[in-house]
Amino acid sequence: MKSLFKTSLFCLLALTMSANTLQAQSDSFSADLSKMLVVNGSAATTNGLYAQVVAQLKPSKPDVTESQWTALKLEVFDVEVAALNEQLIPIYKKFYTHEDVKAIIAFYETSVGKKMASVLPQLNQEQMRISQTWGMGLMGKIQSFLDKPVKAGPPIGIKSGE
Repeated sequence: MKSLFKTSLFCLLALTMSANTLQAQSDSFSADLSKMLVVNGSAATTNGLYAQVVAQLKPSKPDVTESQWTALKLEVFDVEVAALNEQLIPIYKKFYTHEDVKAIIAFYETSVGKKMASVLPQLNQEQMRISQTWGMGLMGKIQSFLDKPVKAGPPIGIKSGE
């Protein structure tokens, strides 16, 4: 009976230690993912988004003081971004291993990685402008194509008899 108790106690202790080790590894992985989101420029892009939101809101909220805007950033925006990141971390874990994330961080800590991260907000802004213009043009072309009368025969690119 004593040996069964000792064996059970040993197994329970081993399982607890394994669970604690897995939790520590998971916490380390999550911490590295959070770091990756900072070093890859995602945090800077998000802060740029806040600046855009404030620029849009300020004209309609002239009575809001600078200290209120600062408090809004700290008490609402930053808290919501942290909550968003917590939701994103499990998604990143589905696609990247912890070793992948460490390698990504190492890249972003190089001079070219830092440059890439530093230009990301501006790059995203310029890409968005071009993409919106392109998308509107594409939708116009799609609409024109769909508005044309249907011709008899096989679809373009398909030969008769296929």
